[in-house]
Amino acid sequence: MQELSYHIGSRPRNGAKGAMGDFLKFDYRQFNREALTRILSRFGAPAKLKVLYISTYHPNYTRTESLLGLFTALGLQVKAVLVGGSRLKYLRAIHELARYGRQYDLVFVAFRGQETLPIYRALTGKPIVFDAFVSVHDTLCLDRGVFSPSSLVGKCLKAYDKLLCRLSDVVLVDTQAHKEYFEEQFHASNIDYLYVGCNEELFRPMDVSRDSDLYTVFWYGMANPLQGLNVILRAAKLLEGEAVRFKLIGPVKRRYAKLLRELDLRNAEVVGRVAYEQLPSEINKADVCLGGHFSEKDKAKRVIAGKTFQFLACRKPTIVGENPANRELFFDGSLVHFVEMSNPEALAVKVMELKNR
Repeated sequence: MQELSYHIGSRPRNGAKGAMGDFLKFDYRQFNREALTRILSRFGAPAKLKVLYISTYHPNYTRTESLLGLFTALGLQVKAVLVGGSRLKYLRAIHELARYGRQYDLVFVAFRGQETLPIYRALTGKPIVFDAFVSVHDTLCLDRGVFSPSSLVGKCLKAYDKLLCRLSDVVLVDTQAHKEYFEEQFHASNIDYLYVGCNEELFRPMDVSRDSDLYTVFWYGMANPLQGLNVILRAAKLLEGEAVRFKLIGPVKRRYAKLLRELDLRNAEVVGRVAYEQLPSEINKADVCLGGHFSEKDKAKRVIAGKTFQFLACRKPTIVGENPANRELFFDGSLVHFVEMSNPEALAVKVMELKNR
């Protein structure tokens, strides 16, 4: 188990046209600082609040890194309990809440707390800010298609999402579009949002040795349906005759084995896994990065991929899906480039436009 305490002062402000460039419609970091301050102010003076932050997901998950960085920037008193790497993570998280809960004014339940939030609620009378981030029903029924939305399980999952909202004092998601979805679907009035961001100390421009002279298109991810990797693979096939190379990192061969056999790509390097700390180097080797999401899923229109923030922090041209969530934050044509979702031809054309600039 990893425990960290944050009592660090605020960082200097960065304007939207400063370190990150003019592709931002507004400075999402400042937006996040002001939004979190406003949210915490409901429970007392933020500077005086003692916050217990509990995460049962990967300790270096982009959302967790960003939120802990945000707490640090605001100089808040936070005890972070990160148990995502443990086989007994749920039991450890419950134990830590029972152990420390009375010492803190607020419990911040990080993604993915859907499994344990009802237990946390039963154990503490302290206010709970729940970073839902995504809907269980949306993810398992509409995104991944594990259950039919109209099935008994599907209906139970939607009811469970509603319950999680009722058990929380504040529910957080990642975009205004996602907030509106939660409000409409779960009839909740306690939804707020913070943009994902990334660890900009790790993800930054750097000089690296390239591993190819070809124009390199980079993507990484878990190859979930939401991400639209099938669109990327088909776009790569369309560009086989060009001096373009795709580098894809993740469980691509396992999840898209049939499509890979069908396409028989000659211009794609597929790597199963790299260490998280190596991702900035891989990004900086690329000429253009694919933020996405590119699938036809409705959920893909409501979220901004965490990798998009990482790519942009490394100052890489980044192609994203043409959707309401991306449009909330980004201008098209500077460092961010919009493309029609679920359209391999449009993605291939955009790659070549950037290559031939």
